Amino acid sequence: MKKSNLKIFILAGGFGTRLKSIISDVPKPMAPILNKPFISYVINNIREYYQDEIYLLTHHKSNIIEEYFKSDNKIIIIKENNPLDTGGAVRNAILQLNLSVETKIMVINGDTYIKPDLNQFIDLSDGQISIITKKINDCSRYNTLSIYENRIEKFNDKKENSRNMHVNLGYYLFNDLYFFKDIIDNKFSLEERLAQYSSKYHIKPFYYEDIFIDIGTPEDYEKINNGELV
Repeated sequence: MKKSNLKIFILAGGFGTRLKSIISDVPKPMAPILNKPFISYVINNIREYYQDEIYLLTHHKSNIIEEYFKSDNKIIIIKENNPLDTGGAVRNAILQLNLSVETKIMVINGDTYIKPDLNQFIDLSDGQISIITKKINDCSRYNTLSIYENRIEKFNDKKENSRNMHVNLGYYLFNDLYFFKDIIDNKFSLEERLAQYSSKYHIKPFYYEDIFIDIGTPEDYEKINNGELV
């Protein structure tokens, strides 16, 4: 991986509201899958390509995540004292680390499991911002993407019976930090802000066709607990 000047952030601060009926004692990224927390599978996939520090952006029940990774000096916790949403969490980490505007960052949802080739993702991400996408049959649970001439032009709201469209898989590559430079809000959604400024920035799709599991619902949690990650 071309890792010069690259930082990797994993979003791990959500409340996991939809999973509370079956997982209530740990934060969603720590939901156990075959006796290991879900987020450890995400990290293991990253480690195939990247050996430097990985930053976990936490809030809800952060102490559980901190305790699990306390002996791994390549896992750094950046805790939000108040929930900042996905974009606010990233902005907070950028400020905490005092990153140069020229820094490249990869932002990854801690509740999504995919196995992309991260070397290829970086090599083909020659625009300002790139997002891993996949065309799926049933899109009713997801915001979809309108893509034209290899550019994401619009982020569409969830729509019942939406089918055969590209969805955002929660892997973002920012080749610099100009997107965050002028944002003054402490709390905001990363996807909503990208949607708001999709005409201002060249947001490029990276097409992916392999396994995709969103741990966000009890149904999908049961699916991966039945061995789909091994």
